[in-house]
Amino acid sequence: MVTATRVHRDFVPSFQLYGKPPSQGLPDMIHIEAFQDRSEPNGWQIKPHRHFGLLQIMRFLTSGVGITVDGQTSVTTAPAVLVVPPTVVHGFTFSPDVDGTVTTIPIDLLHEADGSLSNALRQPYLLTEQDAVFEQCNQLVTYLQHEFQGRQPARDKAIRSLISCLSVFLDRHVHSADGDLTQARDAGGLAERRIQTFLDLIEAHFTDPWGPREYAAEIGISKGQLTRDCRVLLGRSPLQVIHDRIIKEANRKLAYTLWPVGQICDALGFSDIGYFSRFYRQRTGQTPTQYRAELQSSMTPPALTVSNPR
Repeated sequence: MVTATRVHRDFVPSFQLYGKPPSQGLPDMIHIEAFQDRSEPNGWQIKPHRHFGLLQIMRFLTSGVGITVDGQTSVTTAPAVLVVPPTVVHGFTFSPDVDGTVTTIPIDLLHEADGSLSNALRQPYLLTEQDAVFEQCNQLVTYLQHEFQGRQPARDKAIRSLISCLSVFLDRHVHSADGDLTQARDAGGLAERRIQTFLDLIEAHFTDPWGPREYAAEIGISKGQLTRDCRVLLGRSPLQVIHDRIIKEANRKLAYTLWPVGQICDALGFSDIGYFSRFYRQRTGQTPTQYRAELQSSMTPPALTVSNPR
């Protein structure tokens, strides 16, 4: 691996999906797309960027992709699987014949039962066929893609289970071998660590009546410092980040449960359904009921037309 000039972290853009600002959350539990879908409109180059609260898994089915991870560069040989945790700066140079996928997973789906994040998911590494867990990880990403693209019963449960299995195999890899990129990961800046702590705390407390002041106090910084960190690294205010997480959870429950809106309101810490509906509408442009109806309509298969025999 060849060391390249580092990109100054304060000037690296932060995205949810590449090219989309952090305020536009994932449209589904996870997101999977082909490399060509996003690289072709960008001239086959994805410039260095990073994601907060998201882990990405790139599966390369063709060789020759130039990758940059935290300032270090290499060229892939296929097949390979690249794991990119939150905050890690990464970029790519593709060719028009590239084949492969990028799977984007919100970190809250990867938290352990105690709310912590496995050490295996805090550092980048590149898996190849020589790695003991490569085949299992490769297959799990394939199964994830199948579930993501389908609408089978218990889809969300299947996706969560596959992600849990993937986390186990990645953890085994970290405990058994040093990935090529593992030693290259630096600890990141203080601001990035504060933001990651803030996002971790949101996962634990977004249903509690916590505002920016409570989060800042828990981190051990002033509310003003938290605001500055969020503006620079996330392009959002702390309150907007908190509200984004609440809306994401509301959307998941509206999409993947049969709970009435009142029950969702209670689960998210709202005492008044009217206030919850206004809160939701102000941030999405529609009521929770409208969102659910629109989603169900888009997922309803077309009626089967049977021709009368002649």
